[in-house]
Amino acid sequence: MRDLRICFVGDSYINGTGDEQCLGWIGRLCARRFTRQFRLTFYDLGIRGATTDEIRGRWKAECDARLQPGADNRIVLQFGINDVAEIVGSGRRVEENASVDNATAIARQASDLCPTLWVGIPPANVACSPMHPSEGLEITFSQDTAMALNQRFIALAATLGVPYLDIQTPLLANQDYMASLTRGDRMHCDGSGYAIMADLVDGWEAWAGWFEA
Repeated sequence: MRDLRICFVGDSYINGTGDEQCLGWIGRLCARRFTRQFRLTFYDLGIRGATTDEIRGRWKAECDARLQPGADNRIVLQFGINDVAEIVGSGRRVEENASVDNATAIARQASDLCPTLWVGIPPANVACSPMHPSEGLEITFSQDTAMALNQRFIALAATLGVPYLDIQTPLLANQDYMASLTRGDRMHCDGSGYAIMADLVDGWEAWAGWFEA
């Protein structure tokens, strides 16, 4: 029986933070593909607040512990929104060129390890900005900086040959999704927003192709 193992690597959007059903988009996505014809194991390797600096330093060891020899191993990446956060009094968490350098290292090494897909940066939650994720910490987001990094990632993925799904563009145009950003935890979308995100990924040919092999 096919032993399909998928590591989802990233930040709070991989984790599904803010979802009242605690499923996020990856839980909903994998539920739709579950079948008794093979074993599907998915690993949530999302850490809230993680930047590409932090993900670059940890992802490989975390995946190595879960992707076993002889299994049909896969990786899905999503990161970057925390990089563009501006900490009041300190500035941007990760500058754009450094984000691209980190993403290059992660995506190149992951795709060398096993088949890899890359899901893009979601829209910044400008409606709830500034945010206070912890006492004494205030962060703000700009849609323009999120859009700029998304475009850099699109170009990078094409250069590396890693399939990339731009979810930011359709989500920005989706009124239901944008409204969901104000109904979650005031930093992330609620469950309805994650369901919309799951719809986009589930309709992606690159993702669907993993279940036809």
